[in-house]
Amino acid sequence: MALTPARKLWTILAAYIAKRPLALCDIGDLDGVVCAVLFKIRHPEGAVVLAAPSDVRKSVLIRSVHWSFVADLPCPGKALVRADHHASNSPCAEREFYDPSAPAAAVLALKALGLEGDEKSRRLVELAVETDTARIISKEAQQLNDAVKGLGYGGKLRLINLLASKPLEEVLNDPFVLEAAKRFKGVKLATEELAAKLPAEDVFVAVFERRSKLSFRYLCILMERKGSKMTAVLAPQGFFGLRVYLGSSSPKYDVSKVAQKLGGGGHAYAAGASVVCLSRRKCTERVLAEIAKYLGKERLKVFIVDEKGFEERLWPEKP
Repeated sequence: MALTPARKLWTILAAYIAKRPLALCDIGDLDGVVCAVLFKIRHPEGAVVLAAPSDVRKSVLIRSVHWSFVADLPCPGKALVRADHHASNSPCAEREFYDPSAPAAAVLALKALGLEGDEKSRRLVELAVETDTARIISKEAQQLNDAVKGLGYGGKLRLINLLASKPLEEVLNDPFVLEAAKRFKGVKLATEELAAKLPAEDVFVAVFERRSKLSFRYLCILMERKGSKMTAVLAPQGFFGLRVYLGSSSPKYDVSKVAQKLGGGGHAYAAGASVVCLSRRKCTERVLAEIAKYLGKERLKVFIVDEKGFEERLWPEKP
C-alpha cells in the first residue's frame, strides 16, 4: 500500500508520455470498478488510476492532471468527460453525464462511453446497480462485490483488466477472483456476528476504538436491516483520523448532509467522510457533535466497541 502513490504517479506519467487516454475512477466499490472496466473496453490502450473521494479533494497530483474520463468521483478540476450520480459532487467536466437520480455511476458511464449496444458492458452495469443500491440479488454481483472488497490497489487493477478483456463467466471462475471473494467472506462473517449482538436503535451510532477487520459499510446495512433508520459508524483511519460511514433507511434522514459538513459526500441513503484532527478523540468529538446538530439533539446514545465487546454510553458525558 505504501507504493500506491508512486504507482499512481508512474501510471499518470506513462500515459502522458505515450499519449494514452487516462481515467480516474472510485476505488471503493464495484460501481467505480465497473466504470473503469467500461473505460478499458472502450479504450483498451488506456490507463486507469483509482482513488477515493477524499484523495480527489486533497491530492495535488490528482488535481493537476487533465483526465480523459472521471467516474463516480468529485470532479478533480480538469476532466474531458465525467460520469457521476452523487448529489454532493458538482459538475465541472467539459462533457458531463451527471444525474443524481441514477442508481449507479456505471449507468451514466455506459452512455458516456457509447457502450449501450455492448451486451457484456450492459450486464456489468446491471451488477453495479445491484451493489450500489444494496439490493444484491445475483450470485455474480455478490461475488464481484466481495472480490472488490477483498482486493488492494494492485488487485483491483488486475480485476479491471480481467473484466475488460475476458468473458464475465471466465472471470468469475478465475482462482484469483475466487480467492479474493473468499477473503472478504471472512470479514463479512465477523461483521454479521457483531451486528447480531448490537441493538438496533432508531439512530445507531458506534465508535470503534481499535482497528478491526470488519466491513463498516456492511455493518451500517446490517443494522438498517435490523430496524435502525439512521446509522453512523466511526472507525480509526491513519494515525489520528477517522473514517465515518453513514447510512439511512428512511427518507426522514439525508446522511449526505452530515457527510458534507465533515468534508465528505455521498447519497441521502449512504455517505461518508474522512476526518483528520490533532487527536482521534478530537475527531470523534467533532463527528458526534455534527451528528447531534443534524438530529437537533443535545445528547446521543453511542456504542463504544473494542476487542472485548461493546458498551453503551451517552455523549457528551455529564461532568
